[in-house]
Amino acid sequence: MKTILYASDRTEHSVPALKYAYHLSRTLKAKLLVLYVHEIDPIRVSVSRPTSQIEYHVIKEQTEILESYCEKHLGVSVDGNKLQVEAVHNDSVSSAILEKTKDISTDLIIIGRKDRHTDRGLFVGNIGKGLQEKAPCPLLIIPNTIEEKSIKSILYATDFEEADVLALKKLVPMAKALGAKIQMVHISKGKEDAVNEQMTWFKDLAQQEINDSSIDFTVLYSDMIEEKLKDYARTIGANLLVLLEREETGFFQKIFHKSLVAKIEEHIAIPLLSYNEVNL
Repeated sequence: MKTILYASDRTEHSVPALKYAYHLSRTLKAKLLVLYVHEIDPIRVSVSRPTSQIEYHVIKEQTEILESYCEKHLGVSVDGNKLQVEAVHNDSVSSAILEKTKDISTDLIIIGRKDRHTDRGLFVGNIGKGLQEKAPCPLLIIPNTIEEKSIKSILYATDFEEADVLALKKLVPMAKALGAKIQMVHISKGKEDAVNEQMTWFKDLAQQEINDSSIDFTVLYSDMIEEKLKDYARTIGANLLVLLEREETGFFQKIFHKSLVAKIEEHIAIPLLSYNEVNL
């Protein structure tokens, strides 16, 4: 992993997420770009100076504010190498993130989870959904109240599909860099024999494609999938939940349906990493 993009709203409530993103980038030896999307007030551009000139000075000012924000809370200098900052003008936060992601070949996008304290802090709804559907790389959504920065236990909720193996291929190198263990879990409402047979098939396929014997596989049974997943994450002390976003059906849709980020906040208290099937 070479480049991580973290989209910040520069609020005090987002400081834990900033620190988490920076710590993760250092652990993975990746460059971190902190991006701030600024909406220029229409009143400010209705003066005599050219719009482009006004935008230039506004963005320059916003970039300086962002740089001070990062240096204050991270306690390091923005060196333009390991840590970069950039403010951009765009009326759509998700569009700005996607444009920058493509410009710099981002390997991972990080956004903060819903923040009730600020309107701008709501990196949810259309923003999260738009990124889920269009981002060319994995999306990591983290609580703005996050305290634990280390990732040692990764819980991957699977539907035992071939696409999960493709996602695992990308996840395993990251887990090794973090020194983390991967636990695969499938929560079923079905018959035990059929599910165990499916798990055996999937486990064999994963071992053939990845050849990592450290990955554990577990099947749980419950009619309350969200609650079971939350309880199991707590039981194993998971620091990260991984899900695969599928185009049509799958475990991801069973859990979160259409209200993706709202359900995440309601049921899961740890960071969530999402892989999109179309990008695997």
